Amino acid sequence: MTLFKRRRERGMRIFFATDVHGSEQCFRKWLNAREAYEADVLILGGDVTGKGLVPIIDHGSSWTAVVRGVSETASTAGELAELQRKIRMMGLYDLVVQADEQAAMDADPELLKTRFEAAMRDSLRRWTELAAERLPDGYPAYMMLGNDDYTVFEEVLREADAIRYAEDGIHALPDGCQLVSLGYSNPTPWRTPRELTETEITRRLEERLREVADPRRVVLNVHCPPHDTKLDRAPLLDELMRPIVGGDGGVELGPVGSSGTREVIERWQPAVGLHGHVHECAAGDQLGRTLCVNPGSDYPVGALRGAIIEIDRQGEVLRWQLTQG
Repeated sequence: MTLFKRRRERGMRIFFATDVHGSEQCFRKWLNAREAYEADVLILGGDVTGKGLVPIIDHGSSWTAVVRGVSETASTAGELAELQRKIRMMGLYDLVVQADEQAAMDADPELLKTRFEAAMRDSLRRWTELAAERLPDGYPAYMMLGNDDYTVFEEVLREADAIRYAEDGIHALPDGCQLVSLGYSNPTPWRTPRELTETEITRRLEERLREVADPRRVVLNVHCPPHDTKLDRAPLLDELMRPIVGGDGGVELGPVGSSGTREVIERWQPAVGLHGHVHECAAGDQLGRTLCVNPGSDYPVGALRGAIIEIDRQGEVLRWQLTQG
């Protein structure tokens, strides 16, 4: 990071990460990036909530849980706190319950969903409170939901003191740049909570871009990467949702990104496109004058992949770099 930290004259420096999927360790690292990389702006792209709930059974004098197939036991309050921390750092949610509560959740999918959503909401609130403790007053820090997140959690981010909900309107950034965001994806085989047709993606983005002062100085924060670029190669699936294996025995890869996103970028040519969604594609690519970046995601092991991007007052990208830590 010497290249970025020692330059005296530089442009606005953005630190961008995405797809942390409930990993509290990754979220803490994102907050720490402000000082570590001397970032002027923090942006956290979509898919911020996790995918798994880990019940911790309270036996009175001890607690037990199964964490990714491994049985864990805590015998003291300190050990319980450490077990909860371990679960949260892995992108999972801990829930202390009695044995009968666990049985009730196993028997009632709606009850399980309710408890799971409550755990996600509590975690997001804890994150926003942590941000309020760590970030200076007025510091520009933005988050948004992705296609895997439930829309009801928008209000948690809107109510935050130190976090601004990126999808709400057009945001002014330092040096005259503006932030335009969209956390939805194009349709996926999994029918996730926040998906749009390509036509609707195009319409929503262009509706915002018509209101900006200068498209060339726009930071376009769109969860789904542009179609058929270095940012959107993923395993192709058959009709049974199994990876397609080619003649050489390897899994076939293909573009899964958004044609609507690509169309908008090619037409409007913003300064930079910030993307995620496809975890295995940590890369940058150029569409005309627009630098498009996907830092990828490695949240299951608590590693935060990110991108540092510097932009001058004219909307030109001075330099950029992918990070991992």
